[in-house]
Amino acid sequence: MDYEHILFDQHRGVAKITLNRPERLNALNVRIGIEMLDAFETCEHDEEVRAIILTGAGRAFCAGDDLKGMTDSGVERRQYSDPTKQYVYGEGRWTTVVRTMRRVPKPIIAMINGHAHGAGFNLALGCDFRIMSETATLCIPFSKWAMATGTNLLQQYVGIGKAIEWALLATTLSAREAERWGLVTKVVPPEKLEAETDEFVVTLAKGPTKSYGFTKNALYKGWGQDPDSAYEHQGLAQHFARGTEDRQEGARAFAEKRLPEFKGR
Repeated sequence: MDYEHILFDQHRGVAKITLNRPERLNALNVRIGIEMLDAFETCEHDEEVRAIILTGAGRAFCAGDDLKGMTDSGVERRQYSDPTKQYVYGEGRWTTVVRTMRRVPKPIIAMINGHAHGAGFNLALGCDFRIMSETATLCIPFSKWAMATGTNLLQQYVGIGKAIEWALLATTLSAREAERWGLVTKVVPPEKLEAETDEFVVTLAKGPTKSYGFTKNALYKGWGQDPDSAYEHQGLAQHFARGTEDRQEGARAFAEKRLPEFKGR
């Protein structure tokens, strides 16, 4: 599809998806959600893509839902009579984007260049890794305006105590605070953000892509399940990884005492 609100670039095994509504701090509307879904699904099915970067144009990563313009003229949006279903499954909703990101069998890295607030916070947490600028912030701001919310993915990282504290108090987290709580992989100066992210993603793009995907699936599906169910997901991941070309290369490299050269197959 033709993209209006995102930029999509692919180079040397890495796809880069850039939210491109800088005048609205990359706030989400129906169109940008649909475009993100299309881009992630393209990455999923393109064997040349072995890692994905998600970032924002301008001074923000994503300011959350565009409360002034969630509905785009010219974009038909299915309406549910149940408001809960509308929130979760509505056309182009960030909830569907996050579910898709967790399903995509390739590593996704958030390059957090500025504020990641509200739904933008959840988009960042939906990625597998987060490289964050020292000047960026994270926040669940809804209580400031008497809006209600939940914590979604946050409690998986910090527990229910901190999640409810930050949601009710609308705490703005600095990059260093986020790093201290394990919410980000690495914090870097803003002028080094792109270079550090590129260096990080190159390592992933040269890795055993299919094994990454099997592991990612087992980790996310096993979360919150009883140990035996989680072990079953792990066992399936092991089983499917054995059938990949990269696993055979890994075995040869181990026997020959050299570094493996993975092809992502």
